[in-house]
Amino acid sequence: MQPTDRQPFAELLAEVMTYYRQACVPFVIDVFWNGLRMHEFEDVKRAFSLHARDPDRGQFPPRLADITRLLEGSTQTQGMRAWAKVERAVKSVGAYRSVSFDDPLIHVVLVEMGGWVPLCRCAAEDLPFKAREFERRYAAYRLRRELPAFPPRLIGESEAENNLSGREYQVRPVLIGDTEKAVRVIEQGSDSATLRITDAKYVAGHLLARISHDRREDAA
Repeated sequence: MQPTDRQPFAELLAEVMTYYRQACVPFVIDVFWNGLRMHEFEDVKRAFSLHARDPDRGQFPPRLADITRLLEGSTQTQGMRAWAKVERAVKSVGAYRSVSFDDPLIHVVLVEMGGWVPLCRCAAEDLPFKAREFERRYAAYRLRRELPAFPPRLIGESEAENNLSGREYQVRPVLIGDTEKAVRVIEQGSDSATLRITDAKYVAGHLLARISHDRREDAA
């Protein structure tokens, strides 16, 4: 939601609490707003309606956790969904192209795991282990509701090679998932070299190995 949505959100929450004969004090509004503002207003509104229709929980006033669960699912489920998106991109895009996902937390976790290129180049039998590591890290961030600084894109081999050779040309990343959200990730990301050093080191080693291989072939 945007800052301009706060007043409509407060009015919505007041109506919901009136339905449950509960007071809607400023503290309650702040708690719900801070916990839900990363979602779209219409999605939040729909989640409150779904809660009211829930035959098990709907008789009780909604808690922040109830609405979050309806919007996002469990943290474990969120991690599995995010990994499914990553795995599809690994198979369809590959290591050569830079990518920007529609979820900045995916960028955070993949940077922690070593970067986009090493993930794409890992052996097929290692992917299940990568999946479990990703899901564990992702779920932990979701549980803490924490989003550290994230890079606007995950660089592929092409862009990394340009960076290492000193060329200024910047490759346009492939947008993964919702296009508008992926563009926002690019706009809001922190383009810090420290966040991309692992990919750069990996590509440097890859290039050296390729040069060494070419020289051996020439000598032969």
